Amino acid sequence: MHRYAHFVNWVAVLGCTVLMLLFVAPSYGQSAPGDQISSGLQEVVVTARRRAENLQDVPLTVSAVTAETIQNQNITNIEDLNSFVPNLKISQDRATSSTINIYIRGVGQSDPLWGFDPGVGVYIDDVYLARPQAALLDVLDVDRLEVLSGPQGTLYGKNTIAGALKYVTRDITGPATLTASATAGNFNERDYKLSGSLPVIPDHVYFGVSAGYLRHGGYGEVLQQPDQPPSPLVGGQVSNKDILVGRANLTITWGESSKLKLVADDILDNSNASGGQRLNNYLVPQLSDPFDVYNDMPVNRDFFHRDGYSATYTQTLTPVLDLKIVGAYYEGHGQQFINFAEVDQNLFEVPGAYRDHQASGEAQLTFHNDLVKAVGGLFYMDSTACGDYNASIGSLTLLGIPAFDLYITELVNGCVRTKSSAVYGDTAWKLTDQLNFDLGVRWNEDKKTATVYQADYASFAPTQLLPGDTFFDPNQVPAGFFPDPGVVTDYTNTRAFVNVTPRIGFDYHFTPHVMSYFTYSRGFKSGGFDMRGNATLYPGTENGYNSETADNYELGLKSTWFEDTLLLNFTVFYDPYKNAQIGVQEFVDPAAPTNLTAVLNAGKQINRGAELQSAWRPTQHLTLALNTGYLDSYYEDYLVPCNVFTAAPGCTPGVGSVNLASENRPLNAPSWTVSGNAVYTWDFQPGTVLARVGYDWRSFTKVANTTPSVTDQPAYGLLNAGVAFTTQGNAWRFSFDAKNLTNKYYRVAGYDFGDPPIAPANSYIGGISQIGFYGPPRTWTVTAQYHF
Repeated sequence: MHRYAHFVNWVAVLGCTVLMLLFVAPSYGQSAPGDQISSGLQEVVVTARRRAENLQDVPLTVSAVTAETIQNQNITNIEDLNSFVPNLKISQDRATSSTINIYIRGVGQSDPLWGFDPGVGVYIDDVYLARPQAALLDVLDVDRLEVLSGPQGTLYGKNTIAGALKYVTRDITGPATLTASATAGNFNERDYKLSGSLPVIPDHVYFGVSAGYLRHGGYGEVLQQPDQPPSPLVGGQVSNKDILVGRANLTITWGESSKLKLVADDILDNSNASGGQRLNNYLVPQLSDPFDVYNDMPVNRDFFHRDGYSATYTQTLTPVLDLKIVGAYYEGHGQQFINFAEVDQNLFEVPGAYRDHQASGEAQLTFHNDLVKAVGGLFYMDSTACGDYNASIGSLTLLGIPAFDLYITELVNGCVRTKSSAVYGDTAWKLTDQLNFDLGVRWNEDKKTATVYQADYASFAPTQLLPGDTFFDPNQVPAGFFPDPGVVTDYTNTRAFVNVTPRIGFDYHFTPHVMSYFTYSRGFKSGGFDMRGNATLYPGTENGYNSETADNYELGLKSTWFEDTLLLNFTVFYDPYKNAQIGVQEFVDPAAPTNLTAVLNAGKQINRGAELQSAWRPTQHLTLALNTGYLDSYYEDYLVPCNVFTAAPGCTPGVGSVNLASENRPLNAPSWTVSGNAVYTWDFQPGTVLARVGYDWRSFTKVANTTPSVTDQPAYGLLNAGVAFTTQGNAWRFSFDAKNLTNKYYRVAGYDFGDPPIAPANSYIGGISQIGFYGPPRTWTVTAQYHF
């Protein structure tokens, strides 16, 4: 009851704020045209409902940043959207540089392992990226970025249970253009970007390219651990960036409306390992700089490479009917060497390799007349994700005799092949001049075939798996290894997951500038198989886990005032999230230490809250924006089976399962996210000067464990600023930009396998892995850009 009252109070505060502004606005809106000193806010066109329409006419929570905003606000990576979208969290995932970790309204994906699906769909134009690897996209030659908050199961389908992010590239049809920029900054940052296009055959054939070489030095480095011999790794950079990205676009038009766009894109991430900070003084003193590390694993052998091709054909069939066909193929592979202990000792090290490929096709028809706007289509995707890793766990000394030091090595490998089929339709019916009725539904089937293998071995020094070595072939067991107990999982299984996701809603236009709406929508994250599952200890892992679903109820108001100089959008939502896929683990020692994991449909998570998005342009030169999100996210159920996890709190003889909802809190679900931005321009004869400042604040956030953890991040705020000069005609632009001006250290991800020590001195895990990974420190850059 207390939680409900608290939620209602905060929603009422935000709602009353909006209502006061709405009631006050008309009294000012009666000013004479001569008193108006602003040219109004820019109209934004989005394709959130698979057709182009004004952002303010879309009865959904959609945030969009245009190419102009991207440049003015120095948005260089989609991670920067945190400062513009309420209840959004985007960052690099733990120990990686370009794997995306994205949550909307408290729902996302906590584990990027192959086989686990995301909760937020990422799209490049109309192509869905099935995997999070290399999906933390740098912004290059982009027309706009769109974020759709809440389940998008009808129009976007699988794995959009929390929402979708659309990366919309620039349309190259038009006159020749070229943009080139060079950036330098602290941490030896050097970024070079080039994009351009030209008509090869006027009005018919256009060719464009964009490329970027993006790099900076490490935020930290490998240090010499005091109690260890001199290490050749000392001085190696960690948390650096070394990315090469490119895209080529050939667009052909003919007839009155036929258009074919062929795109090839490539990204190579050669960044070193990300540095994580040990969050305790167990084994070694904690380092003061959160980016410096002790390490015995190679830091310069991580990489990920993804390339792909897509074709999009569009044609107007009749004055009211349009056709779109999209086909794409992407593939990627990489490797990573993760030191879960962040010490110069072989205690908990995980080298891994990963590979995936996907082929997809979609056919879509859109219909529009005076009474109805409709879109329908067919979708198919065949994707495979595979991987291998070793978990090399070194003991603390057993007898004080190094020759008797025992090491445990776990080999995990497997693949998941997913064949996805879907058919969908969505309509908007004009009931009156002011009232519209929205109705849609999607049928989706994911047929998954998983092959999972796990084996555990032991060895005595010096035959352990050495740092940087890998053991991925079960037919080539290293010398000195012996089964302990050997193969624990070896199965192949196939399951089909069918989901139906409807959408229904009404929107009412009080005036051409004020609209309210109500919508119900369902989203899902597909079921699957646990790639780490130990079938010997938990035979049920072979059956996999079911899809999770979310039913979103949303009431919203969209409005513009003062001749489009003030924008106020307000949303309240209630989103019960059922059959939540919760990863549970427990370290057990039946004969040899092992990590027992299971993905269970154990949770029911309630997400409810409110969001305010506003922008005001009181004069032609000043633009202000405020975005506020309130989220009340909690578990109603968190059920753990006692017959599997015997050490779970409350599990005693005779107890079948325990509900640990009160002891767990959802990840990446801060109660408050608040961001404010201000931009001011001065016009002079030589050109225009722009100055900006922004502040992004979020409350307490759990980033790694749902239980209380040293990785929990207290409330923090980030201050950003910049100044730019653009010459008359926009040929040259010079800018200085700074992010995180106060140099705030803030965790965005982490690991926590238990407090030290949770077992006797020969503990395999307790206290060894409590690691925090941090967002970028204070950075500054200067950029020169040329454009024609």
